[in-house]
Amino acid sequence: MSAHTVTRPLTVGDRTSSEPRTVADVLTGSGAVAPPNSPVLGALAVASLVSPVPGGVPTGFDWNAHDPVSVSDVVSADTVITRVSGRTARRYIRLVDRAGAVRESGTETWTFDDEQPAVPELDFCAPAWGALLAEILSEDREFTSSLSTWDGTIGLRSGETELHLRIYKGRIVDVTRRTPHGATFTFVAPDHAWADLVLSEENDFMRRAIRGEFSSTGDGYEYLRLTKPLNTIIGHARALARKARS
Repeated sequence: MSAHTVTRPLTVGDRTSSEPRTVADVLTGSGAVAPPNSPVLGALAVASLVSPVPGGVPTGFDWNAHDPVSVSDVVSADTVITRVSGRTARRYIRLVDRAGAVRESGTETWTFDDEQPAVPELDFCAPAWGALLAEILSEDREFTSSLSTWDGTIGLRSGETELHLRIYKGRIVDVTRRTPHGATFTFVAPDHAWADLVLSEENDFMRRAIRGEFSSTGDGYEYLRLTKPLNTIIGHARALARKARS
């Protein structure tokens, strides 16, 4: 069983990885019993492969067995903390087979007695994160010049958290959860995809986009046309996050 590399403070980007084991061995070791082809095999295995979040109490579990494992499969469990806010934290879990394919995945919610330390640089798409990002973007001439004739709103969404950057001729004039007329387009990704994108060793935004890890809502033409400034936004988000975790 694996353990988090840090116990306090809990931070977005904290990861664990278990050793590969057969599902049958994991279930036998834990005393769990289920039919050989049960759809809950993966969830039962994860409960034994992954350590609890230190200091937290599990209060939610959303699991997706998109390619259910069998008792003979050799699997490992990878986890990453995707959001820490107030007294709650979310952890994403992947159940990966020997070939490296993600067979099942899901998100846990953990609750704590006390408020967890706030790290705005890692609270993707929250207002405080947006304010930090807007300050840096406003000083980036490449970003402002690329939008010098544009009038619109770029939306950024991480899971259920959404932020709007209202832009007029290269200037960010407002940072808010919602603008009155909505976003021109919104860049959408799950919390774990934001964590992977922003905290990976290199900025592989374009490669991930081509693989379909992200989506968009609103004006698709403007989304594609503004790929360059969006890539700049991601680059600065990466700088903020990596500095916060350094």
